[in-house]
Amino acid sequence: MANQRLTTGSLLRYLRGNTTEKATLQVVGIKTIDSKTDDPSGASKRYRLMLSDGKATFSSCMLGTQMNKLIETNSLKENSIVRIDRVMVNSIDKQNGRVMLMLYELEVLQSDCERIGDPVALPLTDIINNNGNGTNRLETVNNNQAQAPPPAAAAPPPATNVIRQGSKALPTLDNQKKPNGDNRFAAKGGGGNNTIDKERIINIDTLNPYMNKWTIKARVSNKGQIRNYENARGPGKLFSCDLVDQSGEIRATAFNAECDKFHSMLEMGEVYYIAKASLKAANRQFNTTNNDYEMTFNHDTIIEACDAGEGENIPQVQFNFIPISEVANRTANTTCDVIGVVKSTSDMQTIVSKASQKEFTKRELLLVDEKASISVTLWGQQAEEFDGSSHPVIAFKGIKIGDFNGRTLSCFNNTLIRHDPTETQRTVELRVWYDNEGKSMDLPDLSKGADAGNRPTAVKTLAQIIAEGLGLGDKPDYVSVKAMSTLMKKDQAVYMMCPEERCGKKVVDENNGSYRCEKCNKTYNNFKWAYMVSAEISDTTGAQWITVFRNEAEALLGLTAEEFGAHKLNQSESIIEEIVRKAMNHERIFKLRAKAEQYNDERKIKFTCVGISDIDWSSHGRRLLDEIKQMEPVQN
Repeated sequence: MANQRLTTGSLLRYLRGNTTEKATLQVVGIKTIDSKTDDPSGASKRYRLMLSDGKATFSSCMLGTQMNKLIETNSLKENSIVRIDRVMVNSIDKQNGRVMLMLYELEVLQSDCERIGDPVALPLTDIINNNGNGTNRLETVNNNQAQAPPPAAAAPPPATNVIRQGSKALPTLDNQKKPNGDNRFAAKGGGGNNTIDKERIINIDTLNPYMNKWTIKARVSNKGQIRNYENARGPGKLFSCDLVDQSGEIRATAFNAECDKFHSMLEMGEVYYIAKASLKAANRQFNTTNNDYEMTFNHDTIIEACDAGEGENIPQVQFNFIPISEVANRTANTTCDVIGVVKSTSDMQTIVSKASQKEFTKRELLLVDEKASISVTLWGQQAEEFDGSSHPVIAFKGIKIGDFNGRTLSCFNNTLIRHDPTETQRTVELRVWYDNEGKSMDLPDLSKGADAGNRPTAVKTLAQIIAEGLGLGDKPDYVSVKAMSTLMKKDQAVYMMCPEERCGKKVVDENNGSYRCEKCNKTYNNFKWAYMVSAEISDTTGAQWITVFRNEAEALLGLTAEEFGAHKLNQSESIIEEIVRKAMNHERIFKLRAKAEQYNDERKIKFTCVGISDIDWSSHGRRLLDEIKQMEPVQN
């Protein structure tokens, strides 16, 4: 490949504030920096680059996280040639004159290249001396002193990329608009420290802790209630809100006095100018926004409402949806954004916390999209005010993933819930799909252990399960067994179930064409047949009774619950006998969920089947050979 020509001198020009130039540079070093967050996705990883313009290098260059994929896909690597399309200069430590180049947009022109030239660290003497260029001449004003001593009078600078002039830092983004380096905050329309500088507006996605002076124009997309807390320093209160603009989003939090000051000021959906807040790495335990950083309002923070019409181009909210089926692959206790149609809604329920003995109200929804369904729990006021009777399209932002017997979703206090959101085309797509076909589809339910049948499990004998005490822990254990069904209670294989989608309870036949559900406290004109098969499985080491539901029972018996129930209504005993006989005495792989439960003051392990499959004899044989190799030789 032909070598690219580097833009000599561009690093120095960038550091002096000329950031409009689109320079061609070489990456001569890459260093990984891991942020101190609990984010398992890797989104918190940062990369610092050393850039060369052929003669000089500068090592404090931070790559924007949106371009991490260039390094992770090996497109951007050491000695790659890049064109800088968007860069800013940020002051890190004004006392010591340290600055950093923030690389927000670049294009890889040539991935593989040899080192060009013999560059050295950018000499500070070149930075301080301006070679007669009056445009870039740097002046320092100190009270009434007109100009700093000439460079020749200063002590020789060390060979480092720290940029100084005398005892003052060189101008960066934070002061490049101030004539003669004046440190006063010059807002449009007048000076003063309590005025918004509307000429300094930047995008949310460029905010980082290295910036000192900035202003954003953002919409409040979500706002939480004031919450009280108590720690080692005493009681306190806080509230959080999410801010969004065209480029991204960020979480902001205010404590105590600032909580009182700003909670009533900020209104949901309104647009504000915000300046002089603190920035730090996002705490993923509480922060669900798609940003590496979060904001804290402090005593210096300035917030000013925008005039009507100023924020028309700012979105109402920024979603990062994943399909419902993808929830099964996400880690429990993390958060996500999902959208779906409410297929059914439960009545309000009141539960008592075992830990605090406090009462909580909740409501459960069945949320569906084209490929899967999942249970969503609303709490408190969210549950009380929710109306799902019209089967609306609902978007959830920052909802928690749970792993109770499968995958579930549960709202936080600050989870944003939007009915029929207009911000996304998915609303129209889901509405059309559900009205045409989705309402009659039977979709996989992640909340009923649908993902458990796919998770890898160890293969053990029934005797090993008992000997190892599986199922006796706080959480269920999952295990596979090669066994055959030897007995089945055919008279209780199906039952009449409540027709409500999320109920699943048995109904009472009132013998007048109606069926009563005690849980729903309703009477219906119909019911659904549902499987709840009690079967005994056996291997060479013993036997165990298990319970088999829904899809697994269909795989075991070879027909649907509705078909089995029809034979039961017709009293077709001979047909049922034949169905059960065919299901017996065939070896299969049974995936079981083992969990101890309390029955009449006695603790017993309940085994539930979460998957049934035919035996892959080749893989089964390889597994046996591996087990044989691991056995110790028998000593005579």
